[in-house]
Amino acid sequence: MKSILATLRESGSFDVFLDLVRTAGMEERLSTEGPYTLFVPDDDAFHEISRPELEAIRRNADRLGDTLNYHIVPGVHSMIDLLGIRTLRSLQGGDLAVEVAPEGVLVNDVAVVEADAWCTNGICHAVSALLLPPVARAVAVHG
Repeated sequence: MKSILATLRESGSFDVFLDLVRTAGMEERLSTEGPYTLFVPDDDAFHEISRPELEAIRRNADRLGDTLNYHIVPGVHSMIDLLGIRTLRSLQGGDLAVEVAPEGVLVNDVAVVEADAWCTNGICHAVSALLLPPVARAVAVHG
């Protein structure tokens, strides 16, 4: 078993997210801290966000940190656990809404597309879109 960071790197499907983690200086957090549950958008998920929006997030250190920390929840929550949870508090401080729907488990209405990648410092679940904290979501919509 490897750390969250090493697991994501080895997968080859999370390069955009890993680039944001590197830009934010959060590699150490995902290597040694935890345990965490990470809801991680795969590279395909970033096709849903415009390049200017992604660059705006990348260039603003506070927004980047908030966005990345919004994907991280303290503790380990497997898919079985998620079936019985309605809300999780992220490291960013905002809540993530968990819902069991006909199409599967949703986090803030975003599908979990791959679950339970166990790591030495937590667990990863791949999601189909970037999760934006409420303030960032408002900026993206009304910006």
